[in-house]
Amino acid sequence: MINTKCMTADMFEVGNEYTKTLSFSRKQVDVYCELTADRNAIHREPEAAQVRFPGVQGIIVPGGLIQSTVSGFFGTEFPGDGAIGLSFVPERFRSPVCPDDKIEIHFVITRIRGAVLEVDITINSDTGERLTSAKAKVLAPDDTYRDWWQAQQ
Repeated sequence: MINTKCMTADMFEVGNEYTKTLSFSRKQVDVYCELTADRNAIHREPEAAQVRFPGVQGIIVPGGLIQSTVSGFFGTEFPGDGAIGLSFVPERFRSPVCPDDKIEIHFVITRIRGAVLEVDITINSDTGERLTSAKAKVLAPDDTYRDWWQAQQ
């Protein structure tokens, strides 16, 4: 079984935070682009990326890949298995992310309404530069689901 967490909304408080550091490989970019039919040259050709974003050293990681990965954290780690994403509203990326760049994703719960967690998300480079932010609403699993999940562990 895949290692996940499973937390209900009553296990959180406004202000709870979670941080995750990650990077993406060229292979992950290639697979994502193949699955989504994203044919944008900046995700395949370093020259195209450099024309669009002078100074970058390679291709650009698709914003959708980063957003999908953030969504995946909701369903595995924060709040975890059984969570359902309700909305995800990202801002535009201020700077591009390239394969092997380390980024830090920081989540803060700003409101809890029943089982719905409202979360502010900030994504920074490994040097602390703010790359983007987003707001999300996530439906946390209920006690019945958590009981089932615990029985599987």
